Amino acid sequence: MDDDLLDETIDRVADRYGMAVADDDRPSHRETIRTLAATAEAFEVEPPASDEPTDVRAGEDPYNAFRREFDLPPTATDGPLAGLDIAVKENTVVAGVETTCGSPGFSYTPPYSATVVERLRAGGASIVGTTNMDEFAYFTTGETCAHGRVENPAADGCVPGGSSSGSGAAVAGGLVDAALGTDTAGSIRIPASFCGVVGIKPTHRLVSRFGVVDLSPSLDHVGPLATDVETAATALDAIAGPDIADPSTHATPAGHARSPFPAALDAGVDGLTLGVVEESMALATDDVRDAIEATLDDLAAAGATIDRVSIEGYDLVGAAVGTLIGAEFAAFVADRGVQYGLGTGTTKCLHDAIAEATDDCEFGENVREQLLYNGTLNEALGGRHYVAAADFRRRFTATVREQFLDVDALVTPTTPTTAPAFGAVQGMDGLLRTMANTAPFNLTGSPAVSVPCGGSGADADGGDPIGIQFVTDWHDEATALRIARTVETR
Repeated sequence: MDDDLLDETIDRVADRYGMAVADDDRPSHRETIRTLAATAEAFEVEPPASDEPTDVRAGEDPYNAFRREFDLPPTATDGPLAGLDIAVKENTVVAGVETTCGSPGFSYTPPYSATVVERLRAGGASIVGTTNMDEFAYFTTGETCAHGRVENPAADGCVPGGSSSGSGAAVAGGLVDAALGTDTAGSIRIPASFCGVVGIKPTHRLVSRFGVVDLSPSLDHVGPLATDVETAATALDAIAGPDIADPSTHATPAGHARSPFPAALDAGVDGLTLGVVEESMALATDDVRDAIEATLDDLAAAGATIDRVSIEGYDLVGAAVGTLIGAEFAAFVADRGVQYGLGTGTTKCLHDAIAEATDDCEFGENVREQLLYNGTLNEALGGRHYVAAADFRRRFTATVREQFLDVDALVTPTTPTTAPAFGAVQGMDGLLRTMANTAPFNLTGSPAVSVPCGGSGADADGGDPIGIQFVTDWHDEATALRIARTVETR
């Protein structure tokens, strides 16, 4: 950068901070800034390259679940996932495979794989493809993917849910044993509910997001979808735990030392107290409410105590989550892919790809609109709206965690309705309704499991799938999983 251009930048930044720069000080300022920039270049070291899959090809399946299919074998053949085929959402990088995040304007082919990919392989799994998703994970139906909408194998003519739409469809369609998704406001659990499979959102920061393109770092979680609770629990066990490449991850606190997640599955529910969230039941359609109540009757017969609880602020969560997501994503794009503070270990090559995409701004309609709305709010309000939403998160989290002094788990319908028809979810109201029961627990970072509990037809096992959600306190995935297992085997 020549002196004139550097001086222009110095003046622009000084003006932003209400400072004046004396001409006599400019040479010293230029020298210091150039020294700092040169020092920063010494940090630019990419992670070691990972081995790449073979036979990479375009996804071809009846549900448009796959973006790419390939063969990436396990690095251990005797692990708990041995013999399983697992796919990963397309915002989770695999060495040598193009990542688009479902967007027409983003393309990145990494030399390394995400931590969760390598952990699955170390557990014995074969990684067989990447799955389609709503663009940049910014919708809940599977209809905004640049590579075409994803179909629902369990409900013809209805959305599969999003944003992990391809992962839900791949599992429900029997294409894989399990798939990874990400969950910012329900994007694992909504597809699990609509497609009739199991989905787990773990405690926030339990699973590494290194090599995952974030939508909203303070809300994003990585977790599995699977055909059954045991497979989902085994996959979660393989990917959980701190990662030096992602400084935002943390170990399970000493007071919550855990056994492998599958170990607790058959403990049953005898002696547990379950708190049914009244606000969530009030939102549910009749068929969903009936399925949940029938499941609660079965859990009571198995020895659980069923209480009814109310959570103050439940109706405000959608607005708060929308504010946090919008502000964080708009800032991420405005800053050309930089996340300040305790981020997730974004590498320089990934940053460069994001920066190029933001320069061209070739995003789909939904993402463009969200950037316009939320970028304008960031500028006009100076972040005050974000601070208010973050303060609400603090208070709401305390309110939810107080519930666990009296109950072992909270219970809600995963979604208030069965899978809507394509095109039926319109506007902000439609979006907020879809995620009304999932977003609260992204806000709190609580672990949550969705498991099928019947269908919407006259026959409890027929009709479009209905999911029930169990939420527990931080690091208590084991309790949510044992309840889900009881529902699955009733």
